Amino acid sequence: MSRDEKLKCSNEINNAIDFDFYKTLFDPVRIEIIRYLAVYGAKNITEIAENLPQDRSVISRHLDLMHRFEIVSKTKIGRNIFYDVNSKMIFDKFKFTTDQLEKLLNNC
Repeated sequence: MSRDEKLKCSNEINNAIDFDFYKTLFDPVRIEIIRYLAVYGAKNITEIAENLPQDRSVISRHLDLMHRFEIVSKTKIGRNIFYDVNSKMIFDKFKFTTDQLEKLLNNC
């Protein structure tokens, strides 16, 4: 394989992985939030913050970022916004990444 072909393969592998998504997903605080929501179901910011050591404002910023990447969904009920893990989106992202990497690694 030529140097150009190797570089092309390397770039394609990098493009197959949504590093921003995975960086957002695997932050330790966000993992704790996901774990909490996965176990207890949809919760509002107050309930989440009461059960984690971080300040409410920190939890809020993490939830906003996770919502931008569709890692959590949010639903407004009355005055409260409830957050829940968007497991389908997470599973779909893992499957897409795995499928892309399998194709590329077998061809590179």
